[in-house]
Parts: sequence; structure tokens; C-alpha cells
Amino acid sequence: MRLALTLAASLLGGPALAAPAAIDPPQRMPGLWLINTTPAESPASVPHFHLCIGAGEDDVLRHPGSAFDGCSEQSWSRDAHYTYYRAVCTVNGGSARVEGRFSGDFMYNFQGELDTRHGGAGDGATTTLAIEGRRLGPCKPGQAPGKFLIRGRDGVGNLNVGEPIRSR
Repeated sequence: MRLALTLAASLLGGPALAAPAAIDPPQRMPGLWLINTTPAESPASVPHFHLCIGAGEDDVLRHPGSAFDGCSEQSWSRDAHYTYYRAVCTVNGGSARVEGRFSGDFMYNFQGELDTRHGGAGDGATTTLAIEGRRLGPCKPGQAPGKFLIRGRDGVGNLNVGEPIRSR
């Protein structure tokens, strides 16, 4: 009987303790997406934006004002409930470890948080960014894939992710 209980416990607990399976980066369905990014430190200061996603050219973590540059060791994984992201990135000239946890199907919606630990292990500050997105439909006429449209910001219109933002 004791052997049967031990076997049952190991079979039931095994998948829950297993590491999440590695996957390719999630790809959102092409079309117009409404994205909200909210830093935990100032939840009311960041507006939502629209992003036109083209077929096969999606970077689910790209957003206006992102400080990430030169991320390496990027990996995505998934378990039964969440999709995870991990990377080591260069942020404002220093090193940072980025970890994220997301839910949703990435085809019509997703939501999650990115935690960024700046500096070395244990001695750096951690910032959290909440991200949520939902697909609205096809891209607006004239809005090219990869273009951001931020409402409520004077002087900010379409931003090309591949080009640096220049002040006027």
C-alpha cells in the first residue's frame, strides 16, 4: 500500500515539478493590436497604443520607450498555465536579467508582467512592467506593419520600431 501511494504521488506530482517546455517565441495574429504597458512605479502615466502586426514579423515584447538593447540568451517556455520569457539584456549601458510570465493565447489576447533586475544578482533594483494586448481587427488603412500609433501624446504619431525617435 505504501508503495502504491508513493507511486501515485510521484506520477501526479511529476508534471507539476517539471521545467516548462522550451518553445519558439509567440507570434500574434497579424492585424491591429491595442497594447497597454504600465510600469508598476507609475501606473497612470503611460497611454495605450495601437500596433500594426504584419505576418511573420512580430516581436511580442517590443513597445515604445523600451530600454532593452542587445538581449542575449533569450528563451521562451510554456507550462500548462503560463508562457515564460527569460533573457540577459543591455539596459542603459548596464546588464539586466529579464523574466516574464504571460497568459493568453497570443492570437487574440495576452497579459503578463516583465521583471527586470538591473545590475548583479541581489544588489540591483527590480522594475516591473505589466503588458496586456488584444487584437482589434485588420490594420488601419495606411498603417504599415511595425508602426506604433500613440494617442494622447502631443507630437507623437507613427513611430517606426526600426528607426530611432528624433526630437523635433
